[in-house]
Amino acid sequence: MTDVLLTDLRGALGGRLISRDDEQAFAAARERGWNHDLARRVNPLGFVVVDGVSDIVDAVNYCRENGLRVAVRGKGAHSPWGMIEDAIVIDLMRMTAVRVDPERKLAHIQAGADGGDVDRETARHDLVCVTGSVSHTGFAGVALGGGIGHLSRWLGPVVDSIVGYEMVTARGEVVRIDAASDPELFWGMRGNGASFGVVTEFVVKLREMPNGGIVRSAPILWPEDKAREVMAAWMKRVAAPGRPDTETLQLVRMHAPDGAPVCAVVPLIVGAGGDAARDICDEIAAYAGGAVARQDTEMPYTALQTALDGFFPYGRNYWDKGVFIDWDPGDEGAVGRIIDTMAEAWAARPAFALKDSTFLLMMEVGGAIGRADPASTSFAARAGRLWATALIAWPDDDDAQRAASKRWCDDMVAALAPFHASAYVNNAMPASDAEMRAVFPDATIARLRRLKEKHDPEGLFRSGAWDYAANV
Repeated sequence: MTDVLLTDLRGALGGRLISRDDEQAFAAARERGWNHDLARRVNPLGFVVVDGVSDIVDAVNYCRENGLRVAVRGKGAHSPWGMIEDAIVIDLMRMTAVRVDPERKLAHIQAGADGGDVDRETARHDLVCVTGSVSHTGFAGVALGGGIGHLSRWLGPVVDSIVGYEMVTARGEVVRIDAASDPELFWGMRGNGASFGVVTEFVVKLREMPNGGIVRSAPILWPEDKAREVMAAWMKRVAAPGRPDTETLQLVRMHAPDGAPVCAVVPLIVGAGGDAARDICDEIAAYAGGAVARQDTEMPYTALQTALDGFFPYGRNYWDKGVFIDWDPGDEGAVGRIIDTMAEAWAARPAFALKDSTFLLMMEVGGAIGRADPASTSFAARAGRLWATALIAWPDDDDAQRAASKRWCDDMVAALAPFHASAYVNNAMPASDAEMRAVFPDATIARLRRLKEKHDPEGLFRSGAWDYAANV
């Protein structure tokens, strides 16, 4: 029966369905996602590669009328979450247009675009919005979960800049959603947008990029034996009152190109140029008796956005997990416990981990992220001073390596439990009700469930991630 349905669907779509019987094309479509491990574990019924909104409407209507579940895949790092077992995957890879209205300072972003597509078009007008921190991260995957990026301390999460959506509903209708047309659905879309339909376009307000789009960034490095001392000084700085939103500091445990473990502080300074930005980096480079190497320099923001691409190539096995944390800056014991926790986590990284793609990251958050009312959007990860993440890549399609990699990430998050403040769904990797409730407050979950029941009562749209609107 399924074969008949797929044949009919292929006919209705003019042949744009890739199904399991075309083994080579199907395998290529399944592996198109960034994360090989997630992609290889899911076996959809087929992929519908769409050219535009009409194709999406046709696919949604056919699947609803014939009892086929629908998943939606965009582009980049989060794209494997857009595949589920025995479903039709609507693939937006061809819908990558970005149109900028410089007078109104708005960007119209198709849902198949990635961060690089967005950055290139907005930078032409010295405008900017938050995208992912790697240029090949799909914009939709970031935005539908809330969206934290390099500029979020200054501009907030992506959802704070979204002013409208175009979406195909479960009934096959094309609708525009904004704060005036449907305030409750607009609230739900901003943080849980994957549950209610197929978003085809985002309308995003842009900001002028100061200093001609030039920022100061790139790592300042110390040997591993200086990591505790560096982290203590760094934590003191990020906990200082009055931190400017245009300064974001990350602390990274990583490997140098020769494989040696190192500690890095990566500044991002927006707006301040020349001596002012250099002076900030000079202060940081003096930590722990002085850095052994400095790469910080002035660069176009678009160059920063592509700087990490080589560390996260397509086709590897990845896992990551993180949490937002906070502490009393006056509690030296708390500072020491966080430093110890991160040192112990780094020491426990699996020996098989791919060194160039395995990190412990602590990114300064707060700023504009935390000033908005947490109830103003379904994105609820507003509390916290630092975003701590364990990210690992492993070499083989091996279940033991996968289990050990996930356990390493889980253990870091669990060890930071006394300091948990909130969590970001794109990075929390929730796998249970309990973990999802650490991401969304109960009141938020209740509102999301009501929206799901109203807009997709039959559960047509599903996600490869924990389907929090449908399952909690």
